[in-house]
Formats: sequence, C-alpha cells, structure tokens
Amino acid sequence: EVNKKGNSTYDTAWCEPKLFVIDILDDEGNADREELPIYGVRYSEEDFFELLKRYLRKIKIEEAKQVQIIADGATWIWNNAKELLEELGVATEKIVETLDAYHATKYVNELVDNMPQRITGTERKNYLTVFKEALWKGNANTITATCREVYKKQNDTVRRAINYLDKHLDRMQYADFQNNKLMCGSGIVESAIRRVINLRFKNASTFWGKEIVEKLYFFRSAVLAGRWDTVIYNIN
Repeated sequence: EVNKKGNSTYDTAWCEPKLFVIDILDDEGNADREELPIYGVRYSEEDFFELLKRYLRKIKIEEAKQVQIIADGATWIWNNAKELLEELGVATEKIVETLDAYHATKYVNELVDNMPQRITGTERKNYLTVFKEALWKGNANTITATCREVYKKQNDTVRRAINYLDKHLDRMQYADFQNNKLMCGSGIVESAIRRVINLRFKNASTFWGKEIVEKLYFFRSAVLAGRWDTVIYNIN
C-alpha cells in the first residue's frame, strides 16, 4: 500500500507470542542459579502446550517435590496448565496455582480509581490500603464484598475487576505462598519476555514470519538460558 505521502507501507495482523519459563526454586524460594532455566515461545496455544509438555516430560516433572504455576488471568492458561501436569503424573496435591500479584493489584487499583465521586480522596487512599492488606492475606472476597456495597451501579471496568478477583481467590493466597517459600509474582516470565522477545524481535518497522521467528526464539532462548553448548552438541 501507499500512504498520502507516496511512501510504501506494510500492514499485517498482530499475533501475540506466548512464552513460558521453567525454573527451579531453592530452599528459600528463589530461582536456583545453579540450575539453568528453560524458555519456550510459541504462537498457538496448542503448540505452546505441546512444547511445554515435551520439556516437562524431559525433566521428569512428576518427581518434583512441588510444582507452582504462576501466570496472569488468561483463561487459556488456567484451563490447561494444571490438567497437563496431572496428565504427566504430577499429583494434584503437589500443584500450586498462583495469580501474579502485580496483575491482582492492578485490578484492586482499578476498583479504587473508579469509585463514585461521593468517595473522597482520603477515603480512597484508606480503601486502597485496606484492600491491599486484604489481598496479601488472601481475603480478596472482603474486597469484592465491600465494592458491591460501595457501587450502587457497576460499570464494565468495575464488574470485570470484581469478577476477576472472585474467580482467582484461591490463587491469591500470597501470605501462604510466601510462608511456604513460593513465588508471588511472575517476574521471571516478564524478564524473559523482555530479554527473549522485546529486545531482539519487537522493533519499529520490523515484521517476522511465524515459522522463521519461532526458530529464532528457540536459539535466542538457548543463548540467554546458558544452554547454547547443549544445543550445538545435540545438533552435531
């Protein structure tokens, strides 16, 4: 296509890459630096879980003491991840589902920001303090109950936030997670998205073919995870 200035332009549909990180935690709940992480990137949900399944089977995930799933609120993740682990032989009681704390806090802030005008600025700050404390203690149900009383009418943003917190209540037991030396946030995933995808492939006026870029994701993941020598060895 040509724009009004006579310059050639190119447009294509946006396609979001889906990334996972497999990492091992030490006794203090931190990523074990003596163990190398595994990164995987695919575009379709089916390919994503197929690749994840291959890696988890390779590392004998069924022998893990505990397996924690950390993600945002994407339904396709929660509808498949736990089932995949169970399929691979991980006992249900070993699986811990955790909603990324940053995403949960984002919805709490939206509830406070959208409060009716009759709620003063001081009252909003107080609500936010109380809500964040309740969220951390795993009492998000008290947040939604309070908001149902505060909002006489709920707009779409408020309704979505309340439903979100209700849906993920069991995945937001952050105090318990921390006490059990588990993670509360998906920082390792956000870091991987930045390092594997954004810094190399997400540039202005840059377009990639799906089949090509998925292969490049693999190689870049191997380099950043410190697994390049292993890749070369297996190729040879």
